[in-house]
Amino acid sequence: MDKKTKLETVSENIVDKGKQVFLNKNDLVGDNPNKMVIGSGTSFRGSDINTDYIEIYGKVETSIHSKIIYVGSAAEIIGPITCDHIEIHGSVSGGIQVNGKVTIKKSATVVGTLRYEVISVEEGASVYSDLHCTKADQKLVDKISHLKKTMNPINLSILSTSSSKEEDKPKEETSNIEKEKKKKRSFF
Repeated sequence: MDKKTKLETVSENIVDKGKQVFLNKNDLVGDNPNKMVIGSGTSFRGSDINTDYIEIYGKVETSIHSKIIYVGSAAEIIGPITCDHIEIHGSVSGGIQVNGKVTIKKSATVVGTLRYEVISVEEGASVYSDLHCTKADQKLVDKISHLKKTMNPINLSILSTSSSKEEDKPKEETSNIEKEKKKKRSFF
């Protein structure tokens, strides 16, 4: 065979022996050395998975930390997930923390807490989750929540009504109104 037409699979340089050939090539098409694929019919259980990109078509029972996750339609994931982007076609059970976009397709089933910045859910998807948008200003949300807890809504309504009629009613009557409002309070 002519040396020019021969495909180079292994470097001829002796220094390069033992190195992974695909890492030295810049013209790769469709191959990513940082991608993990768990095929259909495969079951993975055990230690944490940490990778840049993962495609799952089988069953996984562990925690996953990745930048990009693709969950195939026959895939089943049980365990917590942390990633930047996830596209779900199959079943995911566990807490999901996404620092970017979540795409849930119509064949997907998601169970557990889902924290995200951007979400897309197709009609027909089954989502049994607590959805939390992390894009909101968390300090402001916490401050408002704290203010709501410390301020009593009954006192606020009494102050607003009593400020306009304060001169007409003595203070004893306003305390009676407070007691009546507390009695009328309902949990429903």
